[in-house]
Amino acid sequence: MTNIYLKVPSIEDLKYRKIWMMDSKTMSYNAGFDINLKGYDKNTGTIFKNDEEMKEWFDNWINKEPDKFFAYIYSYDELQPVGEIYYYLTGDIHEMGILIQDKFRGKRYSYAALMELEKVAFEKNNVNELSDMIPLDRIGAIKVFKKAGFIHTDKEKIEKVFDNDVIVKQFLITKDMYFKAKNY
Repeated sequence: MTNIYLKVPSIEDLKYRKIWMMDSKTMSYNAGFDINLKGYDKNTGTIFKNDEEMKEWFDNWINKEPDKFFAYIYSYDELQPVGEIYYYLTGDIHEMGILIQDKFRGKRYSYAALMELEKVAFEKNNVNELSDMIPLDRIGAIKVFKKAGFIHTDKEKIEKVFDNDVIVKQFLITKDMYFKAKNY
């Protein structure tokens, strides 16, 4: 497995997130979706946030466990974070997401980061389930999620992406599934 660790960022570390959010290659997965978010550019998928908005985001997200968890993904081989991973409570499900900076994609950081997030969620914070909605055309992401123990459920929705219908399916892992796979 790729050697990574998760680290909750300091407010000074938000410079990386700000750079990633404005990088059209890193944010290309976001392009075309109808996202109602201030600063979102539908054509590029990028999101602009000024310093005040970044501080507000930080205050809302950091150190809010167990309902919210956000961390940077660090590789022992790099001097800077390679991405971010998070979860947040909506209703009774913790939705999650992962972002790997474009130049670090394809280096197996996603799988290692998912495994670390599961450990934090299920072993440390007693979360019951993690869920992500993934477009079915993202074959690589689906393979990584399945390898990390997620299953697809019957829950799906149709999203408009550049005015085309795209099927987005729920991928889920529960605490019981995690511990069963770990043979606890």
